Amino acid sequence: MLLGQPITSVIDFQPMEPGNLIQTERVKRGWSQSQLGKRVGISQVAVKKIESGETRRSKYFPKIAEVLEIPLSRLDTSLSSSDSNGTIVNHPSVYSRGGPVTELKQIPPERLIGAVDLDVYGTVNGGRGVLVLSSEAFTQVSRPQNLVGIQGAYGVLVSGHSMEREYREGDIAFVNPHLKPRAGDACVFQSHKSDGTVEALIKYLAKSPDASSTLWHVEQSNPPKKFTLKKSEWQICHVAVGKQTGR
Repeated sequence: MLLGQPITSVIDFQPMEPGNLIQTERVKRGWSQSQLGKRVGISQVAVKKIESGETRRSKYFPKIAEVLEIPLSRLDTSLSSSDSNGTIVNHPSVYSRGGPVTELKQIPPERLIGAVDLDVYGTVNGGRGVLVLSSEAFTQVSRPQNLVGIQGAYGVLVSGHSMEREYREGDIAFVNPHLKPRAGDACVFQSHKSDGTVEALIKYLAKSPDASSTLWHVEQSNPPKKFTLKKSEWQICHVAVGKQTGR
């Protein structure tokens, strides 16, 4: 079980244009337009036209969404399907954890479809740049689509500015404790102390976990910095899969 915190205000944002979203995800992975094109099976020129907005719809969007691991409906809503209740359902092959960019991490209101049963835990500044998580949830919010039916999912209130641009102070980070963390994921690291308190950090994994390693390799964005955490001290690493903005 883990901790986090709520937000009373709800989301107000403009979704990214498909081309900008594709470019952001491509750059995040360190790929050139040619490298993305090879993975998708199209030319560098075709990728350039899509990213610039010259090509706004493409039959290759499903493959691009799969390669970049983003919801297909973020590229073209006509390529998503609806369930019997009219709820938007993303293409099954493009389940996304999101990425370390604010626009990608925000959960649109129409995707907050679950029951109001997602526990959100409060935080206080514990010094040393860490947060101390509350022992009990102080509120519950609606689940985003990608956490519906996920046992143990929870929310954490973001405090501080080390992840600014992606996670601002006052945002709620949504967490799926069952996903295997990998390089590039925003993660909530927990340190369970002998006195019962739980400290937490929200950082990006700079390197995929190695079972033989005793360290987590992490990074933050404000200021840009890479460092390590001892697994013996930070025993838990859970993947953040979205956020609700506090603004």
